[in-house]
Amino acid sequence: MNPAVAATSAEAGRIRALIEIRDRYLTAIRFFFHQRGYREVITPVLVHCPGLDRHIEAIAAGDRMFLATSPELHMKRLVCHGARRIYQITPAFRADELGPHHRAEFLMLEWYRAGIGYIEMMQETEDLIRHVSAACDRIPLCADVPFQRLSVDKLYEETAGWKPSVYWDEERYFQDWVDIIEPYLQSIPAVIVYDFPAELAALSRLSPLTNRICERFELFLNGLEICNAYSELTDPYEHHRRFELSARHRASMGRPSYKKDEIFLKYVEQGMPECAGNALGIDRLIMALTGAGHIKDVSLFPEDAG
Repeated sequence: MNPAVAATSAEAGRIRALIEIRDRYLTAIRFFFHQRGYREVITPVLVHCPGLDRHIEAIAAGDRMFLATSPELHMKRLVCHGARRIYQITPAFRADELGPHHRAEFLMLEWYRAGIGYIEMMQETEDLIRHVSAACDRIPLCADVPFQRLSVDKLYEETAGWKPSVYWDEERYFQDWVDIIEPYLQSIPAVIVYDFPAELAALSRLSPLTNRICERFELFLNGLEICNAYSELTDPYEHHRRFELSARHRASMGRPSYKKDEIFLKYVEQGMPECAGNALGIDRLIMALTGAGHIKDVSLFPEDAG
């Protein structure tokens, strides 16, 4: 067979197999949420306010509009309207994110559940991963034991010799994360890292036990970050303060600041129930459970990966 024809045939076979794999994962995810009484929603991809995270850059799309970095703010509007359990599978977009685990466009699963906090969300996230793993015929992660759980302070104290929530140093925190924490997490099949320093709260609630930490967690599978979850902030005054703080931080870093989402803030002022939310990267989950080494390996259009 002509080598060019053989290569084309092999690639076509890979794509057909990947279509099947991705369909199984998405079907398993939707089944899990519908079994638990969640309703699927769709929110805008083109938004006025792409969020407030100072380390995430949005992609401009027209006059004062952006491609959504996350459906977070729109989904929380629905929670304010009384939605108790909602989820969404949607493209998300972030500039300057290229690499083995990053693309400018990726597929995100995000869900919100009223009446719970981040501890209950940890268990639901673990249940989801186990369900998807089993449904897609993957070896269950830590099949007979709960996922390991480590607070940020304990993780840093044991590996880097200091507690970030007590002696906050942003530059040291991120440098140690790259040099020490990430290699350490690669040795653990499944671990939930929780109770981040308050400086990294984003829109999560501060702990009622101490204002030095926030009720936030991330799940790592063999060192690969899969999701980011919170007990959601519900205080309207604190929401305003954090939007303003984010704008100042971004300006100090020479980055454009995004305007407040005034519609979202209006709904929060009218009342936002206690809830927890989670944002999970579906492409990364497929990578982790199939052993893929690059995000392009789980893309149907790797040649267009940006």
